[in-house]
Amino acid sequence: MTAADRTEGPAAASQGNAAHDGGIQNITHGGNVFNTTVYPPDAGRRARRLSGRSLALTIAATTVIAVSAAILALQYGPLKTANAGGAGPSAPASPSSAPLAPPGGSAAPSAAQPSGSVSPSAEIAEQAGAAGAGGAQPAPATGPTRRSATPSSPYPAAQSVACATKWFSTTMQNVDMQPCTQAVSGTGAVQFGVMVRNMSTAQAVVTVSVGPVVTGVQGSCPMHPEPWREVVIDPGQTWYSQLGQCSVSEGVKGHRVQSSGRVVPASAGDTELANATLRYSRSFDISTNGTAKAAY
Repeated sequence: MTAADRTEGPAAASQGNAAHDGGIQNITHGGNVFNTTVYPPDAGRRARRLSGRSLALTIAATTVIAVSAAILALQYGPLKTANAGGAGPSAPASPSSAPLAPPGGSAAPSAAQPSGSVSPSAEIAEQAGAAGAGGAQPAPATGPTRRSATPSSPYPAAQSVACATKWFSTTMQNVDMQPCTQAVSGTGAVQFGVMVRNMSTAQAVVTVSVGPVVTGVQGSCPMHPEPWREVVIDPGQTWYSQLGQCSVSEGVKGHRVQSSGRVVPASAGDTELANATLRYSRSFDISTNGTAKAAY
């Protein structure tokens, strides 16, 4: 190349060209090539292949990240739910506690609560517990009020006492009665009474009427003409009217005597008491000298 050749063309400079990877450099018409890089004929195809490969790698990386996030959500989601919905109030987590980290990786960032704060679920649970502790408690169920049983003393087991041969039923279920007469031979005095038996499982409150019967004539007790009212008898127990409260010594000699009685609920009125069935004890025949003999 001559000096004239070096000064022709748009620029006169040294030629700095290069051919890469088997590229062919063709120079025609005596032109000069300055700083020109020539690539092989398949360079475009290789660039497109590299661009497609980068896109595929990007899609694959995005898929892996999404799958990893889903796995972490499945792994730690139940734990968060259990912590939020646990029974009873729980203490807030310590601010210095380290967050849980996924296996094989660093801890995922989370919005930490301010120091000393209480999670909404724990606060609601604590409020519910406080309301339950300080709220009004239901009153315990109570049964019927139990009353003190009316005291009494059993009749003496002696030949001088003649009671009915059986227990008589009354207008009250599982409450029976048995009139009794006591006549001590030689005294000319006779006592009249009634015993009432409660065979139910609850207390029985009754009204009891006692009276003497002298030769078929119904009378009243001289010392206790009124009925025994509000008599409380415990389950399985027997109450005895006081024989001394219905004692007769005058007008019985030469007569047959026996006790009579009626039993009704304490709530019954006088009319119901008067209409109740009258029951009798066995009889005594009292002689003119005061000797007593059981009639039957």
